[in-house]
Amino acid sequence: MNQENEKKTPPPTTNRPAGSGVTADKDFKKLNEAKNTGLFSRLSGRFNDALQSGRGSTHAPASKSSLAQRSADDIALIRARSTKTQKMYIPDGVIIEGSLTGGSETEVNGRIDGNVTVDGVLFLGKTALVTGNVRADTCQVEGMVEGKVECSDNLIVAPSGRLSSDAVAGKQLRIAGRIDGNATTPGALRIEAGGVVNGDIKARVFSMDEGAQLTGRCIMRSPSQREGAPSEKNETN
Repeated sequence: MNQENEKKTPPPTTNRPAGSGVTADKDFKKLNEAKNTGLFSRLSGRFNDALQSGRGSTHAPASKSSLAQRSADDIALIRARSTKTQKMYIPDGVIIEGSLTGGSETEVNGRIDGNVTVDGVLFLGKTALVTGNVRADTCQVEGMVEGKVECSDNLIVAPSGRLSSDAVAGKQLRIAGRIDGNATTPGALRIEAGGVVNGDIKARVFSMDEGAQLTGRCIMRSPSQREGAPSEKNETN
């Protein structure tokens, strides 16, 4: 009887509100979604930043246009400078029929059947031959010129140089070669040893080294003297 009347003790239960399991699952899902969303957002933001930096800003076309304009100006300036300082070279064996005009520096070792005009320095090598006239700022002649040579600054006739006509220099004239014509300069004229001039000389300052030859008149003129009243000195060696 006691066993039958003995009441069975129910199993212990936890006090948990109804529906709490469903709420926990929802919170866990939201947390994961928040994590995933934050990570994706950061990755997406970085990707967009990289994409924008690769494409450039919204003002990229204007900046590219201005950059292109600057580049074009720079190229034009470089070309102008290179053109100004570019050297013209005529090698030995080359024959040019007609006149030649050079830039700031010109070297001729070939033959020019015509005039040569250079706005700068002209060098005529030992194998150079010019059948016409020569004009330059400064010129050094080691070859042969059949026409007149005029230089606004200096003219140098090297020992191998030969001029078959007159020579004019604006500042200084040095002769170590041969000139079959008159030599004129308002500055200094010097005939070096071995130099030969078959013609008249006009200069403000004149000098001859031992071994130099002059066949003609020497007219020395000071800056204060008028052109119609030169002091003349005849020298024949």
